[in-house]
Amino acid sequence: MITLADFLDHFRRQRRWTLSVVGAIPSRHFDWAPAKGAFSCGDLVRHLMQAEIFWCRLLTAAAAGESLDPFGLEGAAEERMQSFRGRNLESSHNTDYGASAAECVERWSKIQQRTETELGALPDSALVDVVIDHPLTRLEAPLWEGLLVMIEHEAHHRGQLSAYLKMLEVEQPAAAIAT
Repeated sequence: MITLADFLDHFRRQRRWTLSVVGAIPSRHFDWAPAKGAFSCGDLVRHLMQAEIFWCRLLTAAAAGESLDPFGLEGAAEERMQSFRGRNLESSHNTDYGASAAECVERWSKIQQRTETELGALPDSALVDVVIDHPLTRLEAPLWEGLLVMIEHEAHHRGQLSAYLKMLEVEQPAAAIAT
């Protein structure tokens, strides 16, 4: 049986990979975006930080038998996601999370520590006994699936950031997820 400790090991490997990509962002390109209305490199990093805070809150609230909807949006999942896009992009500009890759990484380490502490405190039975309800996507699934979606979200944006770096002709870091 998979345990929360197993998940946290996987989470740490994925995070090391993400941080290697973040560390490859040249400071002169931190605010670069491929198009108007798109995330910049820095926005992607801050978005991932904010998303981790949200996911940790969502998962721990579900484990406590509570629902969480900080967005308060109406409609079907597609309508919620569409109406959230502007707020999502705007909130990623918040430099309280860092104005450079180094600042973001420093602040993100504290977020990650809290995530690991809070998720690590959940009982392994929560993986199958707890159901999450994502307020934007309307995903209702066992906690284990929510954990995987959290990692998939990070991997998605890590790939997006990697594509940005390729456009900027920045050498890609080697994938060091096995360590």
